[in-house]
Amino acid sequence: PELADEVRGKIQESLGFPFYAESWMTTNRALFSALRLEKIAMGLILGLIVLVAAFNIVSTLVMVVADRTREIGILKAMGMTRRGIMRVFVLQGAWIGVAGTMVGTACGLISAFLIGHFEIIRIPPDVYFVDHLPVSLNWLDVSGIVVASVTIAFVATIYPAWKASRLEPVDAIRHE
Repeated sequence: PELADEVRGKIQESLGFPFYAESWMTTNRALFSALRLEKIAMGLILGLIVLVAAFNIVSTLVMVVADRTREIGILKAMGMTRRGIMRVFVLQGAWIGVAGTMVGTACGLISAFLIGHFEIIRIPPDVYFVDHLPVSLNWLDVSGIVVASVTIAFVATIYPAWKASRLEPVDAIRHE
């Protein structure tokens, strides 16, 4: 694709006037513009999905902290440090994020393979120049999404973990 305009230029030079050479990239400019827009839209949708997942982790851990307030108080009364309490909740949230990312990545890769291999999604060839939805995996994109998802999940654990570590032992033990 990168050489299309260069090849078009060489053909134009060799044919000369009155002929005009046009690359397939120029001919299908509207299609490529739509594909770029679709990629941006998919990135935004994926970002929103990851953001919702992060909020789910935060709300889950906040509920766990509220549910385990008494146990947190007992642990603190027995000498566990704020850092230790925080570590417990960060690890729990990170585990949720890593597990969710692994399951989501596996489902996505399997779906992409099945859609590409069995040509599951059919499209009108007179409109799109192909009869099925082609699937191409970019491993840099996949790994970037995995890293971003795990990072966001980790960051999402910080507030509930911090809140748990700040509970006072006496108040936490009295909590019903």
